[in-house]
Amino acid sequence: MLYEIDGKPAFRIDLYNHSVANKWKELISNIYVGDGDDIDHIRTFFPFRSTADKKEMLLNAIESINRFLKKELIVLPDMIDWNGQEIYNTLHVAFEKLSGEFDNPTKLMKIAPMHIKEKIRDINYCVHGLEHDKKQESMNLLNLQWTKKRETVERIKLEKNEYSHIQFNQNENEAYLAYNELGKNYIDLWKDNLPITYEASKNNHYIGPDIVISFEKKENIFEQGFIDWCKENDIDPYNKTHGIGLLPIGKVEKIGIEHLTKDSKANIIIERN
Repeated sequence: MLYEIDGKPAFRIDLYNHSVANKWKELISNIYVGDGDDIDHIRTFFPFRSTADKKEMLLNAIESINRFLKKELIVLPDMIDWNGQEIYNTLHVAFEKLSGEFDNPTKLMKIAPMHIKEKIRDINYCVHGLEHDKKQESMNLLNLQWTKKRETVERIKLEKNEYSHIQFNQNENEAYLAYNELGKNYIDLWKDNLPITYEASKNNHYIGPDIVISFEKKENIFEQGFIDWCKENDIDPYNKTHGIGLLPIGKVEKIGIEHLTKDSKANIIIERN
């Protein structure tokens, strides 16, 4: 599959010959529209936004949601500690209550106008973008987010034998399934100082349209702090069935990926055989 960025060929994914890659390709073929808006441009290039931009987007989302609901559902402190974890954990809980689960959205997410649904999603992306804030200056990872503005976003549960494809190293120029879930995985719990019993804890057990393109090599995707956290919580981080490793779906051929910005736009071109 060929991907364009800002109207120019950027890279091509040569899919591997296994069931997960085949299911992903079929899934994309089923939901592909080809109108230039299959990819969520704002979220895909979100890491290129400044800290100030992310804060403004978050505050605007909260204000819009409260105004729509005609009550101050999300209450912010007078002085926000942007460097502390507490505000982000609190706001993520608010997002979970507003959004619901992937396959069981709240009534609000079912009936609200699209711009409010997008504001709710903005909370999630801004929280994750700010709590471990690091503006992306170089192209190490590209998280290609499929649009959530369509009626439904399909996903397929992994079969037991498909977990065998999971790996714990990251290769340069390789494509992986992204986190096609709503919640926090084990790594998020560790980073955010949350307990293993966190109610919205979910690892990745689904094939969905979102994927991650890697442009750097890592011998081990886990930091030592996370490995120590797993030991403390009696978790084997290298148990593939946990769904916290990387599931590769194809090799990436770079064509031209330069000068990306927060305003860049990506487009997928399905090349029919």
